[in-house]
Amino acid sequence: MKITSGSISGNSTLVGESRDSATEFHVRTRPDTLQSKKGTLGDEMACASNYFALVAKPNWRLLQYRVDMSPDIDHTGVRKALLYHHKATLPKFMFDGTVLFTTTRLNPNDAPIVLTSTREHDKATVTITIKLVGEVQPTDYHYMQFFNIVLRSAMEKMQLELIRRNYYDPKASITLGQYKLELWPGYVTSIRQHESQILLCCEISHKILRTDTVLDQIEEVHKRTGGAGSFHASVEKALLGAIVITRYNNKTYRIDEIDWNKHPTDEFEGRNNEKMSYQKYYTERYNRSIRDPKQPLIVSMPKVRDERGGVSGPIYLIPELCNMTGLSEEQRANFQLMKALGDYTRQDPKKRCETLKKFSERINTNQEIQTELTAWNLQFSRDLEQFRARILPPEVILGSGSSKATYQLENADWGTCFRKWNSFSVQSCTKWAVVCASRDEAATKEFITSLTKVAPSLGMTMNKPKMFPLPDNRPASYIQALDRVIECNPSIVMVVVPNNKGDHYAAVKKKCCLEKPVPSQVVTATVLSKPKGLMSVATKVAVQMNCKLGGEPWAVKIPLTDTMVIGYDTYHDTSQKGRSVGAVVASMNSTFTKYLSVANLHTNPAQELNDNMCPAIAKALRKYAEINGNLPARIIMYRDGVGDGQIPYVMEHEIAAIQNCFRAAGLTDDQLLFTYIIVSKRINTRFFKMGGKPSNPPSGTIVDDVVTLPERYDFFLVSQSVRQGTVNPTSYNVIKDTSGLKPNHLQKLTYKLTHLYYNWPGTVRVPAPCQYAHKLAFLVGESLHKEPSEQLEQVLYYL
Repeated sequence: MKITSGSISGNSTLVGESRDSATEFHVRTRPDTLQSKKGTLGDEMACASNYFALVAKPNWRLLQYRVDMSPDIDHTGVRKALLYHHKATLPKFMFDGTVLFTTTRLNPNDAPIVLTSTREHDKATVTITIKLVGEVQPTDYHYMQFFNIVLRSAMEKMQLELIRRNYYDPKASITLGQYKLELWPGYVTSIRQHESQILLCCEISHKILRTDTVLDQIEEVHKRTGGAGSFHASVEKALLGAIVITRYNNKTYRIDEIDWNKHPTDEFEGRNNEKMSYQKYYTERYNRSIRDPKQPLIVSMPKVRDERGGVSGPIYLIPELCNMTGLSEEQRANFQLMKALGDYTRQDPKKRCETLKKFSERINTNQEIQTELTAWNLQFSRDLEQFRARILPPEVILGSGSSKATYQLENADWGTCFRKWNSFSVQSCTKWAVVCASRDEAATKEFITSLTKVAPSLGMTMNKPKMFPLPDNRPASYIQALDRVIECNPSIVMVVVPNNKGDHYAAVKKKCCLEKPVPSQVVTATVLSKPKGLMSVATKVAVQMNCKLGGEPWAVKIPLTDTMVIGYDTYHDTSQKGRSVGAVVASMNSTFTKYLSVANLHTNPAQELNDNMCPAIAKALRKYAEINGNLPARIIMYRDGVGDGQIPYVMEHEIAAIQNCFRAAGLTDDQLLFTYIIVSKRINTRFFKMGGKPSNPPSGTIVDDVVTLPERYDFFLVSQSVRQGTVNPTSYNVIKDTSGLKPNHLQKLTYKLTHLYYNWPGTVRVPAPCQYAHKLAFLVGESLHKEPSEQLEQVLYYL
């Protein structure tokens, strides 16, 4: 039998979380009025996913017993030891100090069982009474916690190392010597009640460990700054917030601060109040010698979990003994390195299925794990969970007049149609300017020739621009030139910067988005200097310039009237810790091709709601009414940037605040159709198209059963096509829905909206308004650090 249950809103929690967080872990967000969340559109397809079913013996049940001891004993460790004396006579059980769980009845007539044990330190006799409380219901938090513990125990028996929340296999490590990197393959696992059975999700993961230490990083900064005044600040900028691993115990820590006044030779108080230097401690405890006695110490604040475990106060670490994890910006920019990494980390569906099968073999052939599972009367299925998915038909891409384009099911990309295309609407580019360093002038002129050649094939008129060559390429020279250029009142400015490394981009954007608002197009000279593919770059830039001027390159048919779609996303500001950017992007017309974009900065959720999100939505409603002569009758909001743990907050506060904002604008609850959908990209679910060798499901694949969650109105959509690796589906969780739209309509609308992101002639991973909101929040958080000017709000100036 497969473990099943009725409708579940049970609370599974990651082991190690507190009970309070557990109770709210699986909030029921499925609207009570919903009959069925399954759609029917599209062609069926055989599909597998990275889930394994948990199979149990018939009539399997989990029983809960209460354990009392007389005399009363407070110490959990002692209580456990006293009960474990009887391990041989009791069936397999789990005991946390007060509650005992087992899958076998202890007494056929359910009468209490009385046992006796002798306490070690005073040889007193302790009477243990075990009473049946009852059967644990699948909706109970303990039910899922039990399976999480069983899973964790199985993972540990596979001799895997737990790093943060995932298990890795150091024995199978891959060394990339020339890049000073080591890769540990591993698994991200979770176990949860799905539509009709309990499923184990297993995603392949890789931990990237660097062979360089934190001290190496500090020394590198010292070389760069020559130890000048900015040395401390530069080190802190490079290291604060980074995650490091101490290889002597494979634990990870976050660098919260650097204590320049403490050194390895300093002493601290040991266990028995004896003084001991850090240097001596590491030599004796871990047999590690420290070569640099003058290095500062790293400070890491304990995590909540560690505090519960009794760790108080900051943890001091030695930079020389800490290895960096993850990749530095420099490493990410190294194409060869990323390609070498990708060969291991980006597995295609066939390879990924093989790796998952190996995982299942490991669990099912490991004797220790099997003995334990048999004692619990459980078994994991050997095969990936299979079901039917549906594929929505490709959309027709519309230009103006008779311009139309289609795409192949396998590759949702229509970039080739721009050789002859009439854009859905165009803005002519008659008066514009170009700023570039004089050494890039020749390449720039050639590029402008290409631009003026491709513009007519997109239906655009593009006159010759006014050129402003600069004597050098210092950011300051660009700023001075821009002041002169913007005085001439051009409709758009193109700026050619030397490369994407320096501060040029941010300087140009600050000037053109904050101080003197004008649409700007930044191009790097490195791209222009490559003659190969210049025409396709020119086409992309022309499409982008058309958008920034207020044009619409293409559209798809969306038969909804009086509807506004809002996208919202957040991004953490890089210049100031604790500050985030929220961006609202709302559609203004019936084809969902014109938007109003507003970005704000905030430091906490309450401020985000009351000072940013709601005023931005109110502004969008006013603008919509001004353009269309009426308020929208239907609003659909796609909300990105919400983790599972924030869902209760969203339900209790955010939706209520947004609805108040609608009421204030004059939209009453009974006349407004409102849908609120949480969009999640960072998920561990993967799908494989079956029938023949496993392959990626095509763009437009919908999954709304089996692996979805019973407490949610949710579905998965694969909207983009990938050339390498396995495609990532996106999860959509409908939390509020008074729209009367059927699941078919919402799924189809969501897919249509993934076609309207104008920076890419293909489908993207999330609906276009979300992608625009992300792009805007990214620009503000990464380069501007201030709210952009209102003058550009109605064009997609941030593309």
